[in-house]
Amino acid sequence: MEKKRIWRAVFVSLLVVLALAYVMPTVVGSDKLPDWYPFKKKMKFGLDLQGGLELRYTVDYKKAVQEMSRDLMLRTEEYLARKLRTEERDERPTPDEIAQVRKRVSMSLAGFDTVEIVTADEEIRGLLGKDNLVEEIDSRYGWDASGDTILFIMDSAILSDLRESIMDQSLRTVRKRIDASGLVEPDVRRAGESDIDVQMPGVKKEEGDRIRDMIGKTARLTFRIVDVKDDFFKDKQALVDEFIQLKGLRADDGTPAIELVDYGGRTQLRARQKSHLVALVQYMREKTVEVEGQSKRVLGDDHVIGYYQVNEKGDATRDDQPSRQARLEKSYYRTEYLFAKVAVSGDQVARSNVYFETSGAEINQPFVSLSFSSRGAQLFAELTRDNVNEYLAIMLDDDIHSAPVIKEEIPGGTARISLGGDRPGDEMIREAYSLVAVLDAGAYKAPLHKLQDNEVGPTLGQDAIDAGILSMLVGLGLVLVFMGIYYQMSGLVANFVLILNLLFIVAVLVAFNSALTLPGLAGIVLTLGMAVDANVIIYERIREEIRAGKMARTAIETGYEKSRWTILDSQFTTALAAVILLNFTTGPVYGFAVTLLVGIVCTLFTAVFVSKMVFDWLLNKKIISTKVSI
Repeated sequence: MEKKRIWRAVFVSLLVVLALAYVMPTVVGSDKLPDWYPFKKKMKFGLDLQGGLELRYTVDYKKAVQEMSRDLMLRTEEYLARKLRTEERDERPTPDEIAQVRKRVSMSLAGFDTVEIVTADEEIRGLLGKDNLVEEIDSRYGWDASGDTILFIMDSAILSDLRESIMDQSLRTVRKRIDASGLVEPDVRRAGESDIDVQMPGVKKEEGDRIRDMIGKTARLTFRIVDVKDDFFKDKQALVDEFIQLKGLRADDGTPAIELVDYGGRTQLRARQKSHLVALVQYMREKTVEVEGQSKRVLGDDHVIGYYQVNEKGDATRDDQPSRQARLEKSYYRTEYLFAKVAVSGDQVARSNVYFETSGAEINQPFVSLSFSSRGAQLFAELTRDNVNEYLAIMLDDDIHSAPVIKEEIPGGTARISLGGDRPGDEMIREAYSLVAVLDAGAYKAPLHKLQDNEVGPTLGQDAIDAGILSMLVGLGLVLVFMGIYYQMSGLVANFVLILNLLFIVAVLVAFNSALTLPGLAGIVLTLGMAVDANVIIYERIREEIRAGKMARTAIETGYEKSRWTILDSQFTTALAAVILLNFTTGPVYGFAVTLLVGIVCTLFTAVFVSKMVFDWLLNKKIISTKVSI
């Protein structure tokens, strides 16, 4: 028994020393400690105390599922093209074979998770049965049919799993991107079903702008083939005029904000603002026309529109030029018509690095070099082999960075992204390294939309810190005085345990990088009150045993034994409330829940274990013999 008590004392002593070591940088400052000191972390303060930046985003997981449904539609077309062949071949379907399928069947997205197929062709309906969908096309989708319409609907359980997977990936990606920016220990957590809350205490405005930009970049890297054979926009002048009239889009000089122009023998849209083009393209996706007695959308799901940013220079030799460098005459956006199928994506990129041109007109300009994984290298080689003399668009989200002609198969598994544009060199270099950081961290599987952007000033935070610390010290002082007077020597034991409890709480918060908020300070004060309450329960039990005539040791043993489950029950119910707050709240309330939960654990340890150990030591040293000063 004596050996057991010694080990308990050694264990508690080591914990006290470790806690003091963790708290020391916060108390005296890490700069005042020697270089060999192993612990450098200081107590972090939340936004309400220190000021900083709070961002909230919602994850548009439906957009990601919609892309899967669009891919299903394209794969279904390829499946039908293979099945309808008159001879056995393993090659991929040709454009002519796909065109023959589209003459016999109409496919569209009826919802983000639903593909609608309309056909009266019995042969095709036979190929699109329930078993064919599960076994040969995509087992994640369910099957339903009514009349000439067949629906492929994603299973609800799979949809739920996909949402959770997309949310987890988005959280990891946000953390990686912020970490890549050099910001120390941001607080990134999920809020509700599809929201992400980001808190960055102490972030200055310049850092905040950089973080916003890095988080906001979706940067989904895709490689798509340009459809140069279809002059899609050639006959769309009336539709463009209709949209301009509907939205009232006119430039300052009264000219249309969107115009149709010729580029390389094909018609494209051009506008000063990209948002105008995006709105028009969406209008085309929703607009329907009658074709051979069937209602079809102007822009189908088998194609997408990409956007180029074009910067045109003036003549550097003109007399009105202040320097010999070419002046930027105008900047605008234009469209490109592409196949929707993603041949290769950023998921197959293994590494990305920044390099600089070493020769030619663009010497010293940065570019991003991509190295594919083994699977990505194989897909890229197949893509370039099957599309020689076609244009390959390298896209980030819906922006086209370049679209070179594929002259031959590229088997090496590398590609490059040029950062063209007439901008200062340092700006292009920053963009290049920012792009590499985003690509290495990974692209989001679903777009993020900002819901909230708050900057909290530090002046109010300092006032809150002072008031919170003062309230905690006053509360602690009053409790110590009361316990010392009312419970005498036992009150001093309770005071010692209470101070130890506070030390452990602060040490745990520092060790786990938890930010202390104003409600967190309130949680500490509440925890100290609950710790005293645990001591009061124990002491009143001991008093009852003494009144029953029991000796000191027996009274203490029985008092602790009978009060243990009462304390555990009360602390458990409070801990349950704290756990609920942890899972369903964010910000300062979350900080309150963290400190409350940490405080409960420390209270149980100090009030039940440590205080009992102190009483055992007092009994063994004969400081308490027959009577207890309580």
